[in-house]
Amino acid sequence: MRIATIKRIDVGSLFKMAFVLYAVLGLIAGVFYGIFFAILGQFGGLLKDEGIPGLGFLTGALGILAAPVLAFLYGFFGSVVAAIAAILYNLAARWVGGITLDLDMGEGPPPPSTPAQ
Repeated sequence: MRIATIKRIDVGSLFKMAFVLYAVLGLIAGVFYGIFFAILGQFGGLLKDEGIPGLGFLTGALGILAAPVLAFLYGFFGSVVAAIAAILYNLAARWVGGITLDLDMGEGPPPPSTPAQ
């Protein structure tokens, strides 16, 4: 058993990783919103005399734009929040010492050796 402590989190690398992960979540949410708007547009056709002009076009445009827009917004805002959390963690870790992990390295192959320079 090895004990390791996370003393600092690199804000830039966390920002990049969080952006990708949150963008994927935003893309998934955007697909669901797109389906919702497509169904909503179909209900507009059921309103014969009281139809809302342009509802089909509006919901179709929103459905198409939902996936990329939500992917970007989720990615951006999620990564900003993760970066702020990393900054706060780094400040708190200075005072309390960070998070301690108990690692079991197991019986694996030896690490690759680096060539001498």
